[in-house]
Amino acid sequence: MTRETVLLDYVDGKNIAIVRLNRPTALNALNPQLAEDFVSVVNELQAEPELRAVVLTGNGKAFSAGGDLGAFKAAADAGQFLQDLAGQFHQGINALRHIDAPFIAAINGPCFGVGLSLACACDLRVAVESATFSVAFTGVGLSPDSGLPYFLPKIVGLGMATELAFLNPMIDAKRAKEIGLVNVVTSQDVVEEALTLARKLAAMPTKALGLVKRLYDASYTLDLKQHLDLQIECLGKAASTEDFREGCTAFLERRKPAYQGR
Repeated sequence: MTRETVLLDYVDGKNIAIVRLNRPTALNALNPQLAEDFVSVVNELQAEPELRAVVLTGNGKAFSAGGDLGAFKAAADAGQFLQDLAGQFHQGINALRHIDAPFIAAINGPCFGVGLSLACACDLRVAVESATFSVAFTGVGLSPDSGLPYFLPKIVGLGMATELAFLNPMIDAKRAKEIGLVNVVTSQDVVEEALTLARKLAAMPTKALGLVKRLYDASYTLDLKQHLDLQIECLGKAASTEDFREGCTAFLERRKPAYQGR
């Protein structure tokens, strides 16, 4: 399958995927083709049984500068154009959250607008020291989409998320680490740093990690009783896995478990 604006490679067999946004001359800005290609890549990842972790990054100087404002302005009906574009991209965001394998955003440069939305939809974020961040949406008169209003308050807290969205400050990687927006800041190759983390996660019980994702995503939308019921449901699913049996056996045998993601 030919996808020009989002590239997919595998390492360590097919245990780890590297997804690269690939509109470098446009700073990986979102347009209809990138949205279509992203959904196609995520659907392929969702169908890969060997997948244990994903690194998501941008080619060129940016992770993503946000939406392609030139395309937005040129649209005959900007409102309909943006609704259609967001609706398509949202399919990929939703599917990403239903993949058990953890996603790591390897933020290699500017991460603005919908680029920040995508980074926040990932489970962990690793940023190069030179990376910069901005919510950006209200700076051009838009409200945020692609999951940003859902994830950002959970990551940095409602007060900080509001400040970032209302005032649109440009923050550097150090400040992003201070407020919890990123997990790791590195002076090294950010993809290699993310791959090191991905390999640690790939050795974990993948289905259990996926259940953690489901539980966290539901934690702000279900009441306590509903969430406790979901916890019981997830616990039963985890206890039925081969990895749970391996974890118990390894503990009793006083050795490191060898999880297989099953």
